Amino acid sequence: MDHICPPPYEPIKPLPISERWFPPGRPFGLYANKDGRVAPNVTSILSWKFPFDREAWRQREPGIDHDAVTKESAERGTAVHLAMEKWLTYEHQIIPPEYHPWVEPLMNLVASAKCTLGVEIPIHHHVRGIGRYAGSCDGLVIGADGQLVIIDYKTKRPNKRVHPKFLDKQRIQLAAYSIAINALYADQLPSLVSRCSLLFAHPDRPTPTVVMTSGPELLAYQKKWLSLLTEWYEEHGEAVLEEQFSFDQAHPRRAA
Repeated sequence: MDHICPPPYEPIKPLPISERWFPPGRPFGLYANKDGRVAPNVTSILSWKFPFDREAWRQREPGIDHDAVTKESAERGTAVHLAMEKWLTYEHQIIPPEYHPWVEPLMNLVASAKCTLGVEIPIHHHVRGIGRYAGSCDGLVIGADGQLVIIDYKTKRPNKRVHPKFLDKQRIQLAAYSIAINALYADQLPSLVSRCSLLFAHPDRPTPTVVMTSGPELLAYQKKWLSLLTEWYEEHGEAVLEEQFSFDQAHPRRAA
């Protein structure tokens, strides 16, 4: 795959945030920013609204080893994300051959972008009147059409297809990132994020399935995220305040 050239890498300066940690007994992870403010991660918030129904999965696919598939999917996702990150940032790497069927189609697709502005871009955003949230997005590129695009990689098992009507969780996630990136990195960006693209790689198809959210649809998903965030804080706001107090106690210099 050395013949596939990545787009020019012109990175924005990422904001400093901590590694994610999971407070004992809490159903959410946290990040801290440079000012010592803690924020729940986007994926935890979404999992509260869209819990994974493992029993329903068992009923849909009774003839597979669900634990083995879960482990394999997680390992594959991690490997593919790392491969794309290193490729986009021009870092040398050796990609295990078993992941080539997923990585190569993604590279072929993303290579058409004009440039890459960042990979694993950290966000830690405060929405006035609601609360904070944090996380990171897979990539930010200027597309071939000149639009600013958030990209997110997904991998599918053989013979598995994508059904956009079942992707509300993933589209809301990218909408959340778009709000934060537009606010946090505005002074480094040529324009606002105008499109979010889920890139589904298939081992048995030559091109990824692309599910785009843009225009009025993106605005609608941004509103869905803000509504969900409000609901989440109504239930978990006190817990976040308690974790902020604990963090301040453990980091007195930052609290001061």
